[in-house]
Amino acid sequence: MKKVLLGTLVLLVSVTILAAYIFQFNPFNGLKSGVVNTGNLTRDFYFHVPNDVSQNPKLIFVLHGSSGTPTIAQLSTGHQFDYFSDSTKDAIIVYPAGYHKYWNDCRKVATYDSKKENIDDVDFFGKMIRYFQIHYHIDTTRVFAVGHSNGGHMCYKLAKEKPQWFRGIAAISASLPVVENDDCYEAHLPVSVLVMNGTTDPINPFNGGEVIVGDGQKRGAVRSTDETIQYWMNNDSCDSVHTSINFPNVDASDNSIVLEDLYKSSSTGKQVVLVKIINGGHVIPNPGFSLWPKSLGNVNKDINAPKIIWDFFNAQ
Repeated sequence: MKKVLLGTLVLLVSVTILAAYIFQFNPFNGLKSGVVNTGNLTRDFYFHVPNDVSQNPKLIFVLHGSSGTPTIAQLSTGHQFDYFSDSTKDAIIVYPAGYHKYWNDCRKVATYDSKKENIDDVDFFGKMIRYFQIHYHIDTTRVFAVGHSNGGHMCYKLAKEKPQWFRGIAAISASLPVVENDDCYEAHLPVSVLVMNGTTDPINPFNGGEVIVGDGQKRGAVRSTDETIQYWMNNDSCDSVHTSINFPNVDASDNSIVLEDLYKSSSTGKQVVLVKIINGGHVIPNPGFSLWPKSLGNVNKDINAPKIIWDFFNAQ
């Protein structure tokens, strides 16, 4: 089952897109596209700009997971980030494309092309930020990134290596690699971080260990979720007593509840948040997309993950 896991997700999303066109709804209506040159490559991305966008909007990158595409990133987040940007007129949402559908994250033993060819994804993001600074006059002090799985790992890399570019990042279904499996440079500058992990994730082990994916690619071991949170707390000099929230259990049929722990730093002003999805799988819970393969684990129906992340970014 795991060997067809990612292929199944791509197939399901493709069917969703086809059905959308049949019913005269284009999920990419209004999206623009752009390219930037980095190294000897031309890299592409899609983006959503709300009508009457503010003069200096924030910029939010939404990153797909392994074997993913900008299409999947937009659909699996239920278009929620596009909708929120339309309601505020104060954010441009960017869906970049990984190299051969993967990101060159911090996991040293990964064997996909972006890692093997040492693709400079960090420079890709720097060039995109510059693109939006020139063409849309974004507020470069309000740049954020959110990603799922491999995309979440790429967010960690951006926060480690270029924290001065990002006000905050959010990683879903991803934990930091163990030290022996980490080849990222660490700038050790504070950046706000939200981690959203499921306790029964069949791919990214909540308590640490080997990442198991059915595509035959090695990714090595990751830290536990608690160790990941502690890393960012240390990085951000968090010192305040944490606050906890239990989200309402609005749908008892999902056999899942959600807890949130918030840590703050009085010296840096940064926040570290853990959204712990009890009995949650390798998915992004949201009301706009529910076609997750069962092999990815249980889907919590109590929360809107993009809304939680949107609110987190706005609080920074």
